[in-house]
Amino acid sequence: MIRIFISGRKSAGRILVSVCCALACLLALSTNVFAQGGSSITGRVTDENGAVIPGAEVRLRSRSRSDLVILARSDERGVYAFNGLGPGEYFLEVKARGFAEKTSEDLRLVRAQVLSHDVTLPVAGVNESVVVVSTGTPQRADEVSKAVTLVEDRDVEERREETLPEALRGVPGLRVQQQGTYGALTTLRLRGGRNYDTALLLDGLRVRDASDINGSAVSFIPDLLPVDLERVEILRGSGSSIYGTNAIGGVINLAPRVGAGSTRFEAGFEGGALGLFRERLQGSGGFRKLGGYSFGLTRLDVRRGVDGEDEYGNTAGSGRVQFNLTPGITLAANFYGTISNARRNESPVALAAAFTGTERFPKAIEGVTFHTDFNDPDLGRRNRVLVASLRFTQSVSEQFSYTVAYQRVSTRRRFYDGPLIDTDFALFTPFADFPYYFTNNGATDTLDARANLRLGRSHLVTGGFEFERGTLFQQSTFSPDATTDRQRTAAFFGQDQIFLLDGRLQISLAARGQVYRISAADRPGFLSNIDARSSVTGDGSIAYFIASSNTKLRAHVGNGFRAASLFERFGEGTIGGVFRRFGDPTVRAEQSISVDGGFDQRLMRERLRFGATYFYTRLQRVIDFAGVDPLGARPFGGYFNRPGGIARGLETYAEATPFRRTRLRASYTYTNSDRFSPAIGLEQEFVIPAHLFSLNINQRYRALLINFDLNRTGSYIAPVFDTSFRQANLRFRGYTKADLFAAYERALSERVTFILFGGADNLFDVEYFENGFRAPGISGRGGVNLRF
Repeated sequence: MIRIFISGRKSAGRILVSVCCALACLLALSTNVFAQGGSSITGRVTDENGAVIPGAEVRLRSRSRSDLVILARSDERGVYAFNGLGPGEYFLEVKARGFAEKTSEDLRLVRAQVLSHDVTLPVAGVNESVVVVSTGTPQRADEVSKAVTLVEDRDVEERREETLPEALRGVPGLRVQQQGTYGALTTLRLRGGRNYDTALLLDGLRVRDASDINGSAVSFIPDLLPVDLERVEILRGSGSSIYGTNAIGGVINLAPRVGAGSTRFEAGFEGGALGLFRERLQGSGGFRKLGGYSFGLTRLDVRRGVDGEDEYGNTAGSGRVQFNLTPGITLAANFYGTISNARRNESPVALAAAFTGTERFPKAIEGVTFHTDFNDPDLGRRNRVLVASLRFTQSVSEQFSYTVAYQRVSTRRRFYDGPLIDTDFALFTPFADFPYYFTNNGATDTLDARANLRLGRSHLVTGGFEFERGTLFQQSTFSPDATTDRQRTAAFFGQDQIFLLDGRLQISLAARGQVYRISAADRPGFLSNIDARSSVTGDGSIAYFIASSNTKLRAHVGNGFRAASLFERFGEGTIGGVFRRFGDPTVRAEQSISVDGGFDQRLMRERLRFGATYFYTRLQRVIDFAGVDPLGARPFGGYFNRPGGIARGLETYAEATPFRRTRLRASYTYTNSDRFSPAIGLEQEFVIPAHLFSLNINQRYRALLINFDLNRTGSYIAPVFDTSFRQANLRFRGYTKADLFAAYERALSERVTFILFGGADNLFDVEYFENGFRAPGISGRGGVNLRF
């Protein structure tokens, strides 16, 4: 085992060294075409009355480079400046506390030009944000041809959310489910999809766990904390042509904070019910004109949890550093990591009444048809996730730029149980308990290279290559002989963004081809001569903006795919003392097709925005497990391909600022999602409710800020098993969860601000269960933050 790990590290090290050497050569050989006279953009930030706004964050973005984000802050005169820029098209994104965000029109720079552009921020208005995740390049909100939602760092702070999944509640089309207390299994399902149909990105690069049973990010979703993030971008709908595997239902992109200017820090502490304590520290700053940095560190502890013995601890850290080596060359590095430990409960148990009635889906009644999860003194898990990336970008000219990036994702997971049981629940452990463990370690190395070429004013063409290598190490009580399995994939992708009618008409066309290489030594029997088949996907979207009415019409069609995981290819274990193989090395990737169309409307001088989207997704091919192996090579069954289900529905949203310091947000989603059962055909998908509704009210009065969240989740069906492993499909009733928090902010000096906050989650103390796991009741919290 030691030799295996060292070999993996050496191999990853060789890749990193090769990438660094290549970047160094590119830097040494590149000719700085902008050195003879950099351009500048400068201006003043004011409010609607003409008063200057000091400390406003002004972000400069390049039209053709997704990674170029330069931050400046307005000084005491409200003045900002970006110097030493190369020629090209840029735009500004400006925000300040207490004001609506604003995005500028395109700013075109030529060599040695000094461009002046003043910005006026309204107190009331719907935010105008920049979206990157839709096409991989920056776009203003009125240009995006796909359904995208942004969650800004300010939104997370004002809602006082401790975990990232909770911060995403209320996003149209997104079902957030936490099965019990903090640290329990948490899933994010977009548009009626499964928990692994959503791709997770960090700064545009895919993050997934090679050791997860489905090769997704599900295993570390419970431990994701909002550390040092600028925003979260949620793309709803297929995105595999640009972002690759798992982007069937959509994409969630974590955009790290960009630092600039003088060094700033923020420290905070809070505590409350469930024995919860959180400490955090973050900071940012700049290297004069050479770049900037940011970092964050958070520790979350839950000493009691729902049943008093649900301990959970999580340390999360994040950081970004960016060097602007020349006006046309940037080098950026990102890091994100979590280390967590959690006590786990035994799963809920179906009771006799769940099997004796005539209803197809009996009502889930605690104590009647099911018993909720219960304590196990020595059941737990340990997780570690480390993500690190390095990105080099060069703008060779106004028309051409390229990016080379390397990322490594390393995961270490261990699940364990001992012989102890809680005697109060001995009835539900008739076979007593026995010690066991599972160790699953994964590593994913990704090399991503892409180039952007602007052809005239109407076309922005992107072409790229992606290489990914996944490694799975698995060992358990049932399979004590450790194994290491590997898969390599290579993909070519391209996209053409077409701009017509002075930019009012946007068309995007994209395609991707992906091939797989696996080790022949791990193939059983006659499968040794069969190769894994490739995946091909396409994507197209269109948007038309009607300027006279501030209306945008959009439509999107595309394929999504999910590559077979290493476990689905090579999974194994011991049953009855005999080694068994479950994986099929040649199983084909899952594939889907999705269609959506909708509109976005702005009214009342940008104070009201609303929209709706109809969506339809069909899983053309999925990977499933059968107790009887259709290949005839695995006596206890295994993974195979079959047709999948269908999801369709309607997403709606509205945002309004009816008064100067009042902001309202609401969303409603209707989903009709069906899974395919070989015995029955289409039947209702598990966990997905037909109705989701959310309402957020944000009210500021001088130094006091009040935030109220209300989320309504409709009834849904979920499987629960009894002690003999019979499955009961129970209908769990819907629930309403309301959160209320207030914060008082006081400036102690020009640089020091003190914030005192408090409130409660589940304000109405609603009792509800997620898949039979008891959720926390009313939970009060309070704390302090200090910015300096």
